[in-house]
Amino acid sequence: MSWFIQLAQRIAMLPPAERAIVEALLDRIEQGRTEYGPWKLDDGRDYSKEAFDEVIDALHYCAAALLKKSPACNCAGKCKGPEA
Repeated sequence: MSWFIQLAQRIAMLPPAERAIVEALLDRIEQGRTEYGPWKLDDGRDYSKEAFDEVIDALHYCAAALLKKSPACNCAGKCKGPEA
């Protein structure tokens, strides 16, 4: 059995929520390939630093989203943080 069929079977057996996560990951890989070309591990980038920077950015996005949903926020979707 080819690796492709094995992978397809593994994905097909996932529960819907997990399959959605895999599909989102694949979408991002495809988007990156379209924008930047194929992934190259030996391109001289510092992946540890880039991963750290991306996680910090993601935390900012999460914090902003949580603030927008905060009951203390009265900004009608244009959140600058909870009103003081």
